Amino acid sequence: MTGRQAAFVAAKLAFACAIIWWLMHRGDSTRVWTSIRDAHRGPIVLGVLLCMSTVLVGGWRWRRLLAAIGLPVPLSTTIAIAQIGQFFMVFLPGPTGDDFTRMLYISRISKGRIGEACTTVLLDRLIGLASVLGLALVCIPSKWALMNTSRQSSLLAWGMVAAGALVCGGGIVFFALPRKCIARIRDRLPGILPAGKVRRQFHRIGELLVLNRPAIASVIAAAVVTQLILCLVCWLAGIAVGIDAPLSLWMSFVPIVLAANAVPITIAGLGVREYLLVLFLGVVGHIADEKALAASLVVFAMTLTACLFGGLVYIFYRPKADAVRIPDSEGV
Repeated sequence: MTGRQAAFVAAKLAFACAIIWWLMHRGDSTRVWTSIRDAHRGPIVLGVLLCMSTVLVGGWRWRRLLAAIGLPVPLSTTIAIAQIGQFFMVFLPGPTGDDFTRMLYISRISKGRIGEACTTVLLDRLIGLASVLGLALVCIPSKWALMNTSRQSSLLAWGMVAAGALVCGGGIVFFALPRKCIARIRDRLPGILPAGKVRRQFHRIGELLVLNRPAIASVIAAAVVTQLILCLVCWLAGIAVGIDAPLSLWMSFVPIVLAANAVPITIAGLGVREYLLVLFLGVVGHIADEKALAASLVVFAMTLTACLFGGLVYIFYRPKADAVRIPDSEGV
């Protein structure tokens, strides 16, 4: 890590700590720590297991994307790499994040198809974000009146609903239009990609995705399942610290929190998650700031615990370059 990268990571950590310090001093910090100390262990253990299950789902959907473009990678491989990526994202922040780690590992076993293999990582990330926005479009309207009681929550809700509508519109176009119509739309897009191999690979991947639309649909469904599991994790954290609120209330705003965490302005969403959960639990559920902050910190602890297993996988897992037979790209 260079000096500039280290400074960038330190700045993100300082920003996250400043937000948490501010939230702590808005109320009674003693009540926050008391809530965490007296938290029920059962919901926390279940939450950790659910966090770990999201890695299994993530590895499965990534494998489906790889298979859709003709890269037959074993499920055990994609799950192991996904778990390692989670570890690096949280415990070694900086240039070696989740996506970069997955690209690095998959490039070792996809000789001759590295560009396409790495593209699936970015596509998986986009599908994950799209699933959050789509879920928000469904869940937010149920608490619309409460969202409008605060200017901040109202603006965030409107932004998420608008983005969700845009994503759903794009999904309808992708799945409903005939293949020839999608090809025409693709060919009329501005030539933002340089001519040559990169543009040919882009067109080829697009063609393969259209041909494998049922597989893409299953990947999107799995991504939605992941977001629902994360909503359950937040709900369990609330139960652990004594927040008596239904799951439907959590689902009305947790997608906004998940989408905000995708923006890498802090480390593993630390600070951003805490601020938004305190905001929405106060506006929608009338929960005290101290309880809301305690629940958010429990969510962070669950995530850390689940991601820690990725370190063990990193120690023992070694990908074999010849473990997967990659078909020739020109022959697909």
